[in-house]
Amino acid sequence: MAGLALTGVAAVAPATSAQAAPAGGGVYDAASSSQPDRFKKLPNLHKGKLTLPEPGAKGRTFESGTVASPKVFQGTLASASEFPYIVGIVTSFQDGPDYYWYWCTGTIIAPNKVLTAAHCTADGPGTTRVIAGKDQLFDSNGQIIGGSGFVAEVGSTWTHPGWNIADQYENPYSPIVDDVSVLTLKQNLPSAYTPVSLSAQGDQSPYVAGTAAQIAGYGVTSSDDAAPDSRLRKATVPMQSNEVCDDTGLYLADRMICAGSGTDTTPRSDTCGGDSGGPLLVNGVQVGITDWGFEPCGSSPGYYERLSYYNNSIKADLTRPPLVNADWSGDGHTDLITRDTAGNLRLYYGAGFANNGDGGFYMDQQIGNGWNIFSRVFRVYNWNGDKKPSIMAMKPSGELFIYDTDGKGNFVGGARKIGTGWQGFTALMVTNNWLGNNRPSLMVRKSNGDLVRYTSNGAGGWENPFGTKIGSGWNGFNLFLTPGAWKGDGREVLIGRTSTGDLKMYQSDSKGGWTNPFGTKIGGGWGGFKNIMVPGDWSGDNMMDMLGVDSSGRMRLYTTNGYGQWIDSSGAVIGTGWGGFNLVF
Repeated sequence: MAGLALTGVAAVAPATSAQAAPAGGGVYDAASSSQPDRFKKLPNLHKGKLTLPEPGAKGRTFESGTVASPKVFQGTLASASEFPYIVGIVTSFQDGPDYYWYWCTGTIIAPNKVLTAAHCTADGPGTTRVIAGKDQLFDSNGQIIGGSGFVAEVGSTWTHPGWNIADQYENPYSPIVDDVSVLTLKQNLPSAYTPVSLSAQGDQSPYVAGTAAQIAGYGVTSSDDAAPDSRLRKATVPMQSNEVCDDTGLYLADRMICAGSGTDTTPRSDTCGGDSGGPLLVNGVQVGITDWGFEPCGSSPGYYERLSYYNNSIKADLTRPPLVNADWSGDGHTDLITRDTAGNLRLYYGAGFANNGDGGFYMDQQIGNGWNIFSRVFRVYNWNGDKKPSIMAMKPSGELFIYDTDGKGNFVGGARKIGTGWQGFTALMVTNNWLGNNRPSLMVRKSNGDLVRYTSNGAGGWENPFGTKIGSGWNGFNLFLTPGAWKGDGREVLIGRTSTGDLKMYQSDSKGGWTNPFGTKIGGGWGGFKNIMVPGDWSGDNMMDMLGVDSSGRMRLYTTNGYGQWIDSSGAVIGTGWGGFNLVF
């Protein structure tokens, strides 16, 4: 293997690596739809339509038990069974009529958690799949090889808050800092794919210069490789001293390490494009995350995030309560959808990281038109028992329709009418798991203030088609929010806004009743907001956030600790120009 590992920024060749400062002066301007063109800077990027496999087992657990070991640029081919904790991370996306795809490497640290580099997940839009058990990801035509392994979807992500992606785009010579992410999967990986051990917090013993380390990943074998040569490879490289590593001026000794050696005339084993996010190992323990390097691959040591610095922050994500993100495209990041006065639906991709220089937005594109015929439009998750998002829409006549998707951002099957007579309700909201059975419910308010629940049967129909009354006296609220398990205990809540601008939270007992039937005040001063949303995690800390569009059309971000307490209740402005939409959901 050889040299450039980072799929976002190379430390050399500034003519190709430099980026203009983010559009909008650091806040995303929805009115002008300004957006960075970052994905076209991604190395390892391939143009063309990649068919991503559906989740689940794909045959035998590992592609092979052993493989031959011919020399491959100072490295050897490897078997996935030799590294049962290494996975491929593949992302596909569309920009207008064009399709693109790219990939990285990661390591399993828990049955539903994968460690990788932040630039592998929070530096591009699209649909992502995590693929375990493969000796090779792609065939010569650039399509994923089937017949073995396991495929998982990404449900949410955590990214280190210090990742300086915005600085990197403003100044390509700035050090790359805290490039670390953890992916939470929608389904556990089978037990055959065992987690890797991580270097302990503060343990510096693996980083002594001259220590033999092992690198492995699905990367290409040269900076100039045009073909997607994605076979799993391994090599042994020496750890280097801080003095050698700091020769670049981009090195931070407390959180980085470099390993390998070479010159332009005598290249040595190294990581390359596609290996990003993969492991640097000493005696089978992961001590680093493949991060960045110089072109051409193998011309100098490769640079890695030092896990003795990040162990505690990584493991903190293992105990965070699960949440469901409003993810439209299938990359585990919350996305927003808007409707304008002409009836156009527009998708605003979330980057999964609010500190990206654009308030957490990545790009936007139109996904529909003619939606002004509906008086209500909203999203629902897993209505059909497929763990995919859908859009429900109600006509003024009271007819209710559902538009299903493939979980990758595309509508499938057209409109399907699922009910009539819904025009008489004065409020309508969606919960994902009100009864603790992983089935969504529609909650409606009658004109007399009664609250009624209608629950999915898990197959696209209704469990209780005549509804179940769950409360009365709800006419005192002018807006409702259903954020899921707001308190992090698995029990869903309903939040109402009063006429005085207070937010009151009511929690389900997961049995059809309430844990606090009189409500709990969780905030004040919310009366001036045109729109409030709780779409999951926006900031990138894998904890619940709230978004609000104020009277000036500014979008503001309010973060929580995942257990119902505010981290930042001041509301940082992350976007402008949102007042022109009649729906943001």
